[in-house]
Amino acid sequence: MSKNEKVTENKEQTEQKVMTKYDRKVQKRKEEKEKEKKEERISTAIGIVVLVALVCLVASFPIRTYLATHETYVVVNGEAVNKVEFDYQYNLTKNNYITQYGSYLTYFGLDTSKDLSTQMYSDTLTWQDYFEQNAVESLKQNKALMAEAKAAGFTYDTTDEYNTFKETIKTSAASAGISEKEYVRSIYGSYATMGRIEEYVKNDMVMNAYYQKLQEDNAPSDDEIQSYYEENKATYDSVDYRLTTIEADLPTEPIELADPVEETAADTTDTTATDGTAATDATASDSTDTAYQPSDAEIAKAMEDAKVLADDAEQTVAKDGEAHENEKKSSVNYLISDWLFDDARKAGDTTVITNDNSHCYYAVAFEKRYLDETPSADVRVIIPTEDKTGEEILEEWKNGAATEDSFAELCKKYTQDTSAVENGGLFEQVTKTGMTEELSNWIFDTSRQAGDTVAITVSDTTYVLYYIGQDQPEWKINIKNTLVSDTMSQHMQDITADVTVEDPKGKLNYLKVQAEESAADETAAAETQEITEEQTAATEETTTQAQ
Repeated sequence: MSKNEKVTENKEQTEQKVMTKYDRKVQKRKEEKEKEKKEERISTAIGIVVLVALVCLVASFPIRTYLATHETYVVVNGEAVNKVEFDYQYNLTKNNYITQYGSYLTYFGLDTSKDLSTQMYSDTLTWQDYFEQNAVESLKQNKALMAEAKAAGFTYDTTDEYNTFKETIKTSAASAGISEKEYVRSIYGSYATMGRIEEYVKNDMVMNAYYQKLQEDNAPSDDEIQSYYEENKATYDSVDYRLTTIEADLPTEPIELADPVEETAADTTDTTATDGTAATDATASDSTDTAYQPSDAEIAKAMEDAKVLADDAEQTVAKDGEAHENEKKSSVNYLISDWLFDDARKAGDTTVITNDNSHCYYAVAFEKRYLDETPSADVRVIIPTEDKTGEEILEEWKNGAATEDSFAELCKKYTQDTSAVENGGLFEQVTKTGMTEELSNWIFDTSRQAGDTVAITVSDTTYVLYYIGQDQPEWKINIKNTLVSDTMSQHMQDITADVTVEDPKGKLNYLKVQAEESAADETAAAETQEITEEQTAATEETTTQAQ
């Protein structure tokens, strides 16, 4: 290596060392700046994510509400039903069911304070599924009925009735100690508001009015009512009869006819204790806690002795028996009802009928069978609010026009029964069996005259009554209601027969269960058919071989 080359190399190495140290300083500063920028970008990014999350959380509330009010939840009869409408109908059907069967819900295994989707209504459906199914059935009927009403050109002004509905909501919310908004949501669903459910409430009012019109249009004639009675006399007739019950004197401890008792090891055990005292027989002690069960022979003997007494009682039952008056077949003991309502029965007939289950005999004397023509009654009723007594309302009525119309106006003003406001507290075709004894005694007093009034308190509830007059007898009302109910049931089946239900979002679990059960039934039917065909073929082959 030449001298010049060596000098050049040393110079390059020296320069390289100096540049490397400087570069490291610069690089360090550069890295620190990059780190700061990176951390700033990360902080900014995190801030943006958090902000977006908060915005999404807040925005989800109006989004969910928008979807509930605009998105299709199910489709019924070709009409889109949103979540608000579905929840409205769901809660109506659920609340009506709970109100109707409130005292039996525990027997059904339903706890309304818990999640309905976790409680089973049947082997395959939860209670939520069941109420959703009922809601869909109601929607089917409502949509079909509304379509028919529109096609028929039926119109109904809902103004007054809807105003009453709003007042009821207001009063109920105040009584519950919550706002109207909270009350509406608690009754009709979490997305419900007065504005959102207004259309559905008014539609229900129109449908109810149209349904009532159909009932009136399909009311049976007097000839149809009479014809139906002739075919079902036993259901509507009443009987007067006398009854004496003779109970068999069953033994309460074994007699000579008792079943023999098999001796057990316990019976042969020494009952003397180690200390010389008599030990207590556990079996004997337990037997004192259970009533003695007579043997078949003991029961037969007791029934034989009771039959003698019953035959004697038959001779005097027409005079000494307990009187039963105006009883329908449905309320008479089933063991004696067929005998009493036999068309061959005549006054003075007697018989003795055995009740093996209760170990007794019935000595019965027939007096008469007839159709009770007691008329029903039409009345107006005010149930006073807390700020007015019944006497004060009557005093105001007497100091005014004192007419039926003025009484109706006072009903609108003072009654707490909101369902009776629109018709002025009118109750038509009231029957004895449809009210408390105190009210019934006053209304059906033979001295009662049109225009009579009274204030009666029953169990802390006051009723102010205005008597209008008599109406049709109860048997005619019952037959009319039966015929109209049958007609309307058939009508609703006819108009809903082709109503379709679509579940585009797969929200209704009961539909999935039905589809699965239907598929399982079809599979089982196909397997059964296949087995039947194989058995038939085998039988035919066996027959051919035998021939």
